[in-house]
Amino acid sequence: MPNVSFNHKKLPNCVTTKFLGIHISENLKWNHQLDSVKAKLNTGYYIIKQLQKITNPQILRSVYFACIHVHLKYGIMLWGSDAKSKKVFTLQKKIIRTMSKTNQRTFCRNLFRTLGIFLLLCVYISEMVCWIKYYRGKLEFNSDVYDHNTRHRTDLHPLTCRTNLTKNNGLNMGITLFNKLPEQLKKLETKHRFKNNVKKYLLQNVFYSVNEYLST
Repeated sequence: MPNVSFNHKKLPNCVTTKFLGIHISENLKWNHQLDSVKAKLNTGYYIIKQLQKITNPQILRSVYFACIHVHLKYGIMLWGSDAKSKKVFTLQKKIIRTMSKTNQRTFCRNLFRTLGIFLLLCVYISEMVCWIKYYRGKLEFNSDVYDHNTRHRTDLHPLTCRTNLTKNNGLNMGITLFNKLPEQLKKLETKHRFKNNVKKYLLQNVFYSVNEYLST
């Protein structure tokens, strides 16, 4: 890494830094951020574990959104596609099983659906498609690029990418996820209606992987 000076003083190199609550590493990996999220979730898990003994499910659900969901949502568009986020998802499932008072090996798909809570991937998808829907930059539709009439003409046209890094960047991934929404959802113009209907769609399907979502 090159030396950087300010007012004739050499600035120390930093492997990772925290900016607006997000841990950013020099190699653009999200290990530190994921560790931070897991630590916050562990604190929330302890609170929920204690409260589920003395309170009702409605209050427990409110505590979940205050102590768990808020940390899952913050910055997820940056780190949500990282392979190591699976450890965060594992911890989230542990919390959901505790809230539902079920065995820790219970399959969670129906638990998420019953509680009306997004699993980690669905939080990521929701944030990404809402961002793309109201993205202020220049995005083209396939109909703007191709003259011939195709069944994907109303899809957003993916960006030109020469490497896997750019192919999987936030904007391109957002376009890919948005294009897989049902047509009736993509056509909704009102922001409130769009977000609510995306929420209903994701809660109904409870996708466990990006491949599962893209294969629908």
